[in-house]
Amino acid sequence: MRTLTKIIAPALVAITALGSAGVASAQPYQGRDFRQETPARTEAIRSQLNQIEQRVNRNDNRDRISEREAAGLRREVREIRDQFRAFNRNGLDNREFRTLQVRIDRVKARLQVERHDRDGRRW
Repeated sequence: MRTLTKIIAPALVAITALGSAGVASAQPYQGRDFRQETPARTEAIRSQLNQIEQRVNRNDNRDRISEREAAGLRREVREIRDQFRAFNRNGLDNREFRTLQVRIDRVKARLQVERHDRDGRRW
């Protein structure tokens, strides 16, 4: 009888432990949700896109950049805006926010380069 208890008791404990671990792993993850809507981030992206668009229009109106350069910059801003809308449907996570921020920074840099390129094409 002792050998039976020595073998069966640990086996029952192991089966019980494995059974409860399986049930726990089947439950949904209750950790941090990285896709929560963050109004500050959303507003920051919108604000930056509006500022870039205004700067492109102002530089185009003052003939600091050519029509072709302005059209390319406007197209990029429009594409970023579309990507922002797609990302923002479920809230921005950190990766999406960084992606948008990098693209915005590239457009800002490109506008700066176009303003100072001195290529003589201002029309």
